[in-house]
Amino acid sequence: MRRILILAVRKLSNGKTKLIRTGTNILNTLSKDIDASGFIGDPSIPQLVWLALHSCILDKPVSLVLQGPSGSGKSFALETALKFVPTSNYVLLHGVSEKALIYSDDLDFSHKHIVLQEAAGMAEGNGRTFLRQLLSEGEAKYRTVESSDGGLNAKELHIVGPTGLMMTTTANSLHPEDASRMISIGIREDQDHMAKVLMAQALGSKSSLTDERIQEWRLFSEEALSKPVNVIIPFGGSLASKLPTSHFRIARDFPHVLSLIRTCAHLHRCNRDRAENGEVIATLADYEIVHNLVARPLSEGLESAVPANVREIIEAVRDLKKEARRSGDPISQRTLSGYLGRDGSVVSRNVAKAIELGYLKDNNPGQGRQSDLKLGELTLGDDKKVLPDVKDIAREELVIG
Repeated sequence: MRRILILAVRKLSNGKTKLIRTGTNILNTLSKDIDASGFIGDPSIPQLVWLALHSCILDKPVSLVLQGPSGSGKSFALETALKFVPTSNYVLLHGVSEKALIYSDDLDFSHKHIVLQEAAGMAEGNGRTFLRQLLSEGEAKYRTVESSDGGLNAKELHIVGPTGLMMTTTANSLHPEDASRMISIGIREDQDHMAKVLMAQALGSKSSLTDERIQEWRLFSEEALSKPVNVIIPFGGSLASKLPTSHFRIARDFPHVLSLIRTCAHLHRCNRDRAENGEVIATLADYEIVHNLVARPLSEGLESAVPANVREIIEAVRDLKKEARRSGDPISQRTLSGYLGRDGSVVSRNVAKAIELGYLKDNNPGQGRQSDLKLGELTLGDDKKVLPDVKDIAREELVIG
């Protein structure tokens, strides 16, 4: 029988020691407290952010980017997750100029995450280069000159990591070199979700989560991050053998998955068996947690799955194309907006993504022109999974055993 997970939390403000009983899955308990905090939407997004924030203890922290239009809730999801971790675990930057990061020698980035909302200043030039270097190599160096005593002297600026990144953006897509270093999480543009948000605003949704409970979670994080991660993944080879090899990006995504599994096992370490050398043994329960959080985003990142909002656009064009054959009218974005009952800006964003992916094309492109949308070279089919199901890994483990 599995042991009930008991998380020892150190002294609270009143000097007492607190124990959090969470059952066997910390993320399930976190989900309940996320709901209690007043968050409306898919709790898996702040759950993933929370889990990834704890990967800062590793040599290669997991980085995430939350993508969606303005008002979609990406910043709210990020801020909700941040409530449950100590502020010492991350460096919050609301905006930076191109070279601000490399000149931030007054900030400690080692084993922390940079939380950056809309990195517009780093979108081009050296800002992007510094960030890539920091995420990939665990440090960033920049040689420059400065005036001193009437002359010019060379100076080397150096940022020490390892460092992860949490970022939100309204951009449809990132530069491939940036995107390959992060897991991209698309915020679904769900009308039912928006209705819930509006109702909560009307009724004045309030948080029932106490400050003491938030402090308990932060103290738990401090306790977990004060201990070295020493985790083995016995099913790692089985998992690797079932990944697709048709896309180079999987070689960068897979380490993120392994890091999340190690982080999850470390957080559940008091409920995991240990090897003779003391290493925590990750279980399929850890993989299941990670799979549920990142399987869909990874499939979309490798273009094995089409985001739901983009699929809606493609299917609508396909349906309207049948009617257009009879009427001869072009399929414009305005036509799509009326057909779907969606705002024009939302439709425009999703059309652009569908064209980028190759599922649609515009026969009349150009600013100020009415679009004439057609189906593209790619045919919309069933989504394909990048990560294997837990049952497939379990089945192979039984055969090997």
